[in-house]
Amino acid sequence: MRLIELEINNIRGIKNLKIQPNGNNFVVWGANGSGKSAVIDSLDFLLTGKVSRLIGAGTKGIMLTKHGPHIDHSPQEAYVRALIKVKNHEQPIEVKRSMANSSLLECEDSHKPIVEAVEKFAQRGQHVLTRREILKFITSEKLF
Repeated sequence: MRLIELEINNIRGIKNLKIQPNGNNFVVWGANGSGKSAVIDSLDFLLTGKVSRLIGAGTKGIMLTKHGPHIDHSPQEAYVRALIKVKNHEQPIEVKRSMANSSLLECEDSHKPIVEAVEKFAQRGQHVLTRREILKFITSEKLF
């Protein structure tokens, strides 16, 4: 899967952001508190309907509908939309997920089988790396 376009609206610390990597790799960087994690959380939410960092041990009482939307915005106003390119499918597919109904990944009916396969793969969690895993990767020695 290639990300053509990503639109984030009222998710965590991001009011509105549109990124257009056009299927290329891209880097999210910036100062502490600038929203880097919110971009990653938004991608995680789009693909799985949850934010991995907001679930599990140490997250007592955190709820997606309460802590996912940007401050002073309702779950109905918080969504992530993307255009994705999937192998063996000629045209990009538009997908959208809202905090108001996080279990529903919206797309055209004709694209549902493809999108369901992407969503099923994402449920494995391999698209999300912890900070520790990222640091381990970038500090490892080349094994050639």
